[in-house]
Amino acid sequence: MELAQILVTAGVGLAASLATAVVTHALTRSQERRKYEREVAAKLAELKSTERSETKIMAVQYGQSCFVVQGPTEQERDRVFLPMGSRITLGSAPDNHIRLADERVSRMHATFRAQGNAAYVEPLGAAQGLAVNGEVITKPRKLRVGDIITVPGAPYKITFVPLTNE
Repeated sequence: MELAQILVTAGVGLAASLATAVVTHALTRSQERRKYEREVAAKLAELKSTERSETKIMAVQYGQSCFVVQGPTEQERDRVFLPMGSRITLGSAPDNHIRLADERVSRMHATFRAQGNAAYVEPLGAAQGLAVNGEVITKPRKLRVGDIITVPGAPYKITFVPLTNE
């Protein structure tokens, strides 16, 4: 066997090992992140039935932000937390995280996602549209403290409250 052939074989082996290590690391990291997100979501779901003070402590620990959903009457208010690194949905279908029962709200109207210390809202092309502070948006938008999200014509108001420092 010639030296050149030995060097090529060694180089190919080294490159294959390196590629395997990089792919394995990326997959392991992705699996760990998904596991963490599932654990956080399960913990927050579990807390819905516990005392409010415990819920608040856990929400601040795991939550990236909170949405205060105000219904047609002043007394109707609900808080929906957005866990770090996750995505929640808004719509009229029962399986949405934020459910707005109104004919002007599409089954799946918009999504909210937490990315780092920022939260974004993305309209999903519903006929009625989606407004942030009264301005109809058509593409994802970064949310800021106190932003008010509405579906034009629907009697709901959603106020954005970050729980982390931007």
